[in-house]
Amino acid sequence: MKWAFVRHGRTEWNKKRLLQGRTDNPLSAEGYFESTKAAQTLQRMGHWHAIYSSPLMRSVQTAQRAAEILDIVRVHAVENLVERDFGPAEGVHLGDFDEETLTELMCAKESDEEVQQRALHAFRYIAERHRSHNVILVGHGALFRLGLSAALGYDHPPILNGDICEYPAERFREL
Repeated sequence: MKWAFVRHGRTEWNKKRLLQGRTDNPLSAEGYFESTKAAQTLQRMGHWHAIYSSPLMRSVQTAQRAAEILDIVRVHAVENLVERDFGPAEGVHLGDFDEETLTELMCAKESDEEVQQRALHAFRYIAERHRSHNVILVGHGALFRLGLSAALGYDHPPILNGDICEYPAERFREL
């Protein structure tokens, strides 16, 4: 069995390089196209039993597009898959600050450790419900990078908009 982690399609804020966090932006036309491409890739990867998504609109729209193409009846929204709360950094252009200042701003509201614990809680919740199923998780860049780093034991690289990372389901059963 396997899990696929799908980062939501692009939004206008992604295009402008603005930090979104929990700001609830919809997919852009480009993001909708990326969601369709991701769903078609998932279709070629095999049969999927369930889709879980962050409750933010851009992830739900990406998950719903996959559900349509994969003929999955329901998208399950999981609050703990929501993106990191960037607090005062939300809406900031990624090029406006040096890396140290941007990191400080990004961690002002929710620390790396808090995001990791929340992501692991979501992964455990899903693993308990799908011990022998192929599952898709649709979410966000920071949450997936930090959560997968904690779950897999190494610094996970960023997942780009519309991209998919696949792992054996057993990696998440014993978290």
